[in-house]
Amino acid sequence: MSRHAIVVGVDAYPEFPLEGCVNDATDIATCLEIENYGFTVTLLTDGDATRDNVKDALGERTYEGDGGDFLLFYFAGHGVGFGDAGYLVTIDEKRFEPGISLSELSRFMDAASSRYNHVIAILDCCHSGLVFNEAGRRPLTGSDIDQEIPTINESRCVLAACRGHEEAQEIDGHGVFTAALLDGLLGDAVGYHGEVSLLRLAEYAFNAVPASMQTPVFKGDVTGTVILGVGFPERMGPPIGRNELEMTLAKAQAFVDEHYNLQQTEFRNRERKLRSGVKVCASDLEGKIRWFRDTETALPDLLRDPTWSALQARMSDFQKVLAGIEPTMRTVHGLVTDRIGQGGYGQVWRARRDDGETVALKIFHGNELGDETKVKRFRRGFDAMRMLEHPRIVNVRDLTYAPYAFTMDYIDGNDLRKTYFEDDPSIVLRLLVEIAETVQYAHSRKILHRDIKPENIIVVLEGDDLRPVPYLTDFDLAYHETNRTATSEMVGGVLNYAPPEQITQPNAAAARAATVDIYSLAQLMFFIIVRADPRAYDIQTNLRELTKKLNSWTDDQAAEPLVELYRRATDADPSKRPQSMVEVATLLTRSQARVMAMSGNDAIPEDEFCRRIAMLSVGLGKFTATNREASFSSLSGQVSVVVRLKSVEVSRNGHELPVLEIEFAVTDKIPVPSLKSGSAGRQAINNRLLKIIRRFPNVSHMPGSKGSYQVFINVKGLPFSIGGATDARHIVGEIIAGIEAWG
Repeated sequence: MSRHAIVVGVDAYPEFPLEGCVNDATDIATCLEIENYGFTVTLLTDGDATRDNVKDALGERTYEGDGGDFLLFYFAGHGVGFGDAGYLVTIDEKRFEPGISLSELSRFMDAASSRYNHVIAILDCCHSGLVFNEAGRRPLTGSDIDQEIPTINESRCVLAACRGHEEAQEIDGHGVFTAALLDGLLGDAVGYHGEVSLLRLAEYAFNAVPASMQTPVFKGDVTGTVILGVGFPERMGPPIGRNELEMTLAKAQAFVDEHYNLQQTEFRNRERKLRSGVKVCASDLEGKIRWFRDTETALPDLLRDPTWSALQARMSDFQKVLAGIEPTMRTVHGLVTDRIGQGGYGQVWRARRDDGETVALKIFHGNELGDETKVKRFRRGFDAMRMLEHPRIVNVRDLTYAPYAFTMDYIDGNDLRKTYFEDDPSIVLRLLVEIAETVQYAHSRKILHRDIKPENIIVVLEGDDLRPVPYLTDFDLAYHETNRTATSEMVGGVLNYAPPEQITQPNAAAARAATVDIYSLAQLMFFIIVRADPRAYDIQTNLRELTKKLNSWTDDQAAEPLVELYRRATDADPSKRPQSMVEVATLLTRSQARVMAMSGNDAIPEDEFCRRIAMLSVGLGKFTATNREASFSSLSGQVSVVVRLKSVEVSRNGHELPVLEIEFAVTDKIPVPSLKSGSAGRQAINNRLLKIIRRFPNVSHMPGSKGSYQVFINVKGLPFSIGGATDARHIVGEIIAGIEAWG
C-alpha cells in the first residue's frame, strides 16, 4: 500500500531565522525515501513552506487519491502559542496568523485517518525566545498538543520535540531531536526482527536526547504495532543484566590498561618500534579488538553504554597508532618496503613476508577509524574481493584489525592511468573486452563494483609484444545484492566516471544496478581511446572527441559499434543503457571483429571458423584449435568451452552455412557444493539457459552428463564470415554468463 510524507523545514524567517531546520527536513525526506521505508515525499522548505502550500499539500493527500497505509507529516521550525491556540510557524507568518494551527492539523489528521491506516505527525518545534516578543505569543507546549490533537490511538500518532517550556535545541546546525530520529530511523531503533516501529523510535528518542536539553513527547502506538520500516539486520541478544555489564566493563578496562602499558614499553625508542615494537603491539591488540567485537555481537546493548563507548574509543586510538606505517617497519604482515598507492580508503604498501613472498598491504586511514560508513565500506570491499575467484580480480588474503588492513596478491604493474601501451585498435579492444568480461563475472556473483576508473585497473604488460593485461581491484564502493542495510551516506565514485544517479540519488535502486558499472565502463573506454578523462556529464562533447579520435584510429564500420556503445551506455536514463555487461562485451567484440576484417576479406574459410570464434572470445594465444574445433576456458576459468563445426548446410539461396555444436562444462574452479549439487541444481541452470537461448533464432540445447554440469548448444544459420563468428561469440558469452551465475 502507498506511503506518503509531507516534510516541512523553515530556517529563513524574516525576523528570527533558525539554522538546521532545512537540513533536518531534507535529511528526514531522504531517509523516508530509502527502500526500507518506501515513502513518496513532498518536501517544502523556506520560501516554499508557506501556509497555503502546506495546507494544499495536506489537503491533496487527505482528500484526493486513494489513501494508503501511511500519511506522515513532519515539521521543523518555530512553534508558538497564540491565545488558546498553538501554531506551526510558516515562512509567511503574520501577526495574528502565525501559520498552521494545531487544530487545523488535527482536522487534517482526523479526516485522513479514514483513508490511511496510520496518520503520524512529527513536530520539531524550536522555541526561540525572540519569537515571543510580540504581545500574546508564548512557547508551544505539550499541553497545546494534548488539547488540540486529542484522542490519539494507533491510527493517529504524534511525536513532538519537547514538553512544557523546554526549547528544542540546535547543535552544529542540526536539531538534537531530529538527529536522534535520524539515527533511530537508520538503524539504532531497529527491533529484534529488523523492523523500526514508531514506539521503538520514540523510545530511542527519549534515551538518545539528553534530558537536560529537551524531552520528546509521544502519543499513540502504545503497543508497538505501527511499523515504519522493515528489512534492517535483525538485532540479536537480550538486555544485559547489571552484574554481567559490570564484569564486561571491568574486563574491557583491563584490556585497555594492559595494551597501553605494552605500547609504552615497545615504543620507548624508534629503533625498537621499527624492529619489533609494532609487530608485538599489533599481535596483542588483534586479540583484544576481536574480543571487543565478539562481545558487542553477543551483547549488542553495550553500544548504548557510555563507558563501553569510551573504552572502544581508546581501542580505536591504539589502532590509529598502528596505521602509521613507514618503510623498514616490521609488521605482522611482513617487512614494509615502500608505498605503492594511496586512495580514499587507505594507503597501499609493498611488504615482504617472512617466507620471502611479496604482497600488497592496504591499510585503512587511521584518522578515519571513527567514520563508521567508510570503515564498513573498507570491510565490504575486502569481502567482495574475497567472494570473487577470478584470475583478473586481485586476490585478497587476510584481514586484520590491528592495524585495520588486508593483504592482496602483489601485481607487478601500474594502474591504467600510469601505463603506456601501443595505440593499436586490436590491442585496445581486447583490453576493453577483458575488462568488461571481468566486471560481468562480478555481476554474475551479484556484486557491483561502483567505482570503475583508471586507478582501479592495474595493467601488466606481458609477452614480447607488451600486450596489456588488466586486473580489477579496489571494491570499497562495491554493493552486494544480498546486502539490504541502509545508509545515509552512500555517495561514491569519481565524478568523471560515476553516473548521475550514483551522485544525486545514492540510495535509489538505480544507484545499485549493473547500469552503474556500465556507465563507468563507457567512460573508461573514452579514457583508454582518447587518453584523457571524460568530461563529467558533458556527453555530447565527449562523443565528438571520441568520434574524432576513432576516425583517425580505425574505419567507420569498426568505430560505429563503439560510438553506439558510448552513446547508449552514458544515457542519463539507466533504463536506456545496455542492461548487462554481456551486451557491452558484444558491442566491443563487433568492433574488434571489424578491425580483424580490415586486413582482408570478411569471409572466413570453413576450416578457420571455430578458430575465429575462439579468438573473438578469449584473444590470441589463449585457445587450442584444429581445423574444425577450438577449445578454451572463460576468463574466470570456471567454464570450459569447445566449439565444433559438426557439418555444413546449404541454404535455399545456395549459401553454405555452418552447423555448430558448442560444449560447455564447469571446471573445478567452481566449488561443487556451491552448484546446489544434484538434479535440482542442474535444472535451475538449464532453466536459466533456456531463457537465454530463446532470444536467438536457430539455437537449441541438449543437457550433458559430464562432471558437475555440462550442456551442448547447437547453432545453425550463421554465415562463414566475421559477422557470423561475432554472433557465435555473443551466444558463447551469454551462455558463460548464465552458467557462472550459479549462486
